[in-house]
Amino acid sequence: MEKKIGPFSLYEKKPNDICYGSIYTCEVNLPVPFFSRRTIRVYLPEDFDPNKIYPLMVMSDGQNMVDKYTTTFGAWELDKRQHELLAQGHKSFIIVGIDCAPELAERAFEYSFPHMRIKNWEKGNYRENAEKDIYSHLLYEYIVKQLLPFVRQYFPITSERKDTCVCGASMGGVFALSLICLFPDVFGTALCFSPGYFLYDEEELNKFLEDKVPGIDKDHKLYFYTGDKEFEKQFVEPTKKMYDYFVNKGFGSNAKYVFAPGAEHCEKYWTLFANDAIKFWQL
Repeated sequence: MEKKIGPFSLYEKKPNDICYGSIYTCEVNLPVPFFSRRTIRVYLPEDFDPNKIYPLMVMSDGQNMVDKYTTTFGAWELDKRQHELLAQGHKSFIIVGIDCAPELAERAFEYSFPHMRIKNWEKGNYRENAEKDIYSHLLYEYIVKQLLPFVRQYFPITSERKDTCVCGASMGGVFALSLICLFPDVFGTALCFSPGYFLYDEEELNKFLEDKVPGIDKDHKLYFYTGDKEFEKQFVEPTKKMYDYFVNKGFGSNAKYVFAPGAEHCEKYWTLFANDAIKFWQL
């Protein structure tokens, strides 16, 4: 395995929990006002061939993709999930993730629906944004206009919409839906796990959807998931309502909602449904 691919370095720090494939990392400066220096992680599957073009998954919270030793909240173990899918004959893919901001408030501001007020949330450290505006649009534009062209210089990832998905959980589920709504020509599928839609005023959220969703073709795919245990309970109704919204817009089987009774709000449970979501994307 090459130690360097352009400015990306093979991640070899020990200990690590990478069982299959490899991860390359690069430090970049994001166009955001806080914690702008960030790590980009590119996961290459175990069957990686530099002469092939691979489907692409863009993921929030890149530090949580694979390795438990780099996680903020827990690992999705997507190297193991992709290994299982390969054994079943499914296509491998490359994952590109950006590490999240280290503070919950800044993570929320980066992953929010653009220019939309976040409501108070007693159980977290989110704050009213009367002090400053949401700046998620800066991150979203950077991902599409700078990051993906930058990564494509060094790794063989597709530019085909149908083979490009965005995935995330909690505020990352807001991140995923935002990106497909804002850039429907780039992303063909959004995988939204336990998305924090309840943090927004329903009228403001509906206005955003009515403005952006007409640009999404019915062949786009949207996957929604929630559990219902403890903290996760508050995610159920708003997520189901979002799923119903897309069904009512004519997406039919291209919208899917998965409910996992007893599942908590964490990667331990999200990874159990990762393969289901990936299969939905790749069908």
